[in-house]
Amino acid sequence: MKKWICLVLSGVMLTTLSQAAEMLHADELSLREQVGQTIMPRVVIGQQKAFKEAVLKGEVTGFFIKANEGLLIQPNLNARNQARFIAKQRKKLLKTIRDLNKWAAKSPHQIPLLLAIDYEGGTVTSPMFLGLKQMPSNMLLAASGEEEVVADMYAAQAREILLAGANTALGPVTDVNSNPANPIIQTRSFGDTAEWVGQFSAAAVRALQANGVPSFVKHFPGHGDTSVDSHYEQPVTDLPADVLWEKHISAFQVPVDAGVTGVMSAHVVYPAIDAANSALFSAKILNGLLRKKMGFKGLVITDGLDMGAVKGVSVEEIVRRTYAAGNNVLLLSGDVRDVKTASTYPKRAADYVVQTAASSQPEVSVEHIHESAAKVLDLKYKLGLFSQDRKQPSADTGFDQASRRAAEAGVTLVRDTQKLIPLGREKGTVCAVFFADGIFSLQVKAFTDYLTRRGKTVRAVFSPLAPSKKDAERAERCVAGADVAVLGTSRTSVMNEKQYALVQKLLEKTQQSGRPAVLLSLLNPYEIPLYPQAQTVLALYGPTVYTSETAAKILLGDAPARGHLPIALQ
Repeated sequence: MKKWICLVLSGVMLTTLSQAAEMLHADELSLREQVGQTIMPRVVIGQQKAFKEAVLKGEVTGFFIKANEGLLIQPNLNARNQARFIAKQRKKLLKTIRDLNKWAAKSPHQIPLLLAIDYEGGTVTSPMFLGLKQMPSNMLLAASGEEEVVADMYAAQAREILLAGANTALGPVTDVNSNPANPIIQTRSFGDTAEWVGQFSAAAVRALQANGVPSFVKHFPGHGDTSVDSHYEQPVTDLPADVLWEKHISAFQVPVDAGVTGVMSAHVVYPAIDAANSALFSAKILNGLLRKKMGFKGLVITDGLDMGAVKGVSVEEIVRRTYAAGNNVLLLSGDVRDVKTASTYPKRAADYVVQTAASSQPEVSVEHIHESAAKVLDLKYKLGLFSQDRKQPSADTGFDQASRRAAEAGVTLVRDTQKLIPLGREKGTVCAVFFADGIFSLQVKAFTDYLTRRGKTVRAVFSPLAPSKKDAERAERCVAGADVAVLGTSRTSVMNEKQYALVQKLLEKTQQSGRPAVLLSLLNPYEIPLYPQAQTVLALYGPTVYTSETAAKILLGDAPARGHLPIALQ
């Protein structure tokens, strides 16, 4: 058993340089094992056994963790069963992580795993389906205008990640959402200017890494100008090179200068830089731009290699092209519906590299793989993952306090031309109609709960994003019998036509009756211009318990509206 001495600096376990000779070096690993240190598949909680053999053989460096629920399965969730469901998911997450770590401890060199999470908020609900606490969206954090709010929230995120047994953050998103019709970034972004996004992204990076969690900013060199979703299609950004730099790439320079651990390459083509390849296949972008021009020296990790932008490309071809472009770690996953096949991909990657290395004309640089494996091992040592006596994280992560503060600082009063706020005593009956997925059921209920505690008579209608005829009838009856109507709308990647038509109808009915209405934009503020007749509008940037409660407080005049839109609405 090797021994080493460790020290703690800024919350990160670091191994002293004097012990470097006792560390495991990449050249002590076989080529297959070196490849393994560059391969990070997706693991779905509860399906970890499919990857047991790959872990035991040292064919993976770790995993990015997902849940089928919210991805392939849409459970029937409501305010009565949501908390119980999330608790059940957390147990599955913890067991998955325990099993993976147990198997890694039995691998040839007992190399610990990097366990990564996409910990985002707003339209991204995957952390909740993993049983993690709900993260506020980046756009909400940016609406506060305060770096300290961003830093506190990401520091708490780091502690939550460690408490769950994971150790790596695939974030923050550093894309500048310059296209209001972008179907994938939206509230994942800090805003629509590179200066704003770069500033807050760097604050998030520093907070994560100071609390022992490496950060991988994404999606380089920028996914915010796209109009299609790279999960399904190949996006192209046709901006000139100078505009691309000024409006998008420069945002990444700030976290790079702040010492970010990693950068995730995007499934996007940028013809002004490389017309032939998307970023994750482009040496011009990853080596020429990111490393040489921007001075990045850390790890480059691909976006998920099962996405639609690479559909139909073989595992071997993906491996060859991503290594050649300069990626150090490959998120090498297969179809989430076919875990058996996906679990063979690490072995296929290693087989391919070993075979081509033995040929007269190798298609993969063994030197690049060795350098990549060395970088990964160095990170694992710096994180203290090899240490047997790592400090256990406290259960008090400060997450709820940071989330409440973010909501109080970020919820935005977009307009109140009818001077409805504060809502007077004479308006005692409120109808609240919410269009939201079940995973947000407890969150939106926090709005009505607060009104009820403050003496209002509240009637609530909870509808799915696509309301049925019965939902529409209930909503119309509710609005007709109330002094004030509150309409909580949810635009996701696209506007649901049934929801949109019903909201328009309800707004029209309130105008005809002379009774006021409030529009709560629950998820995506880019929907607000579609409702010009709404005279009182609040933007939540994602319904959390705290954004919903803060919106209710603002409506009643119990709290000021402190947030400011971090985007321009057209």
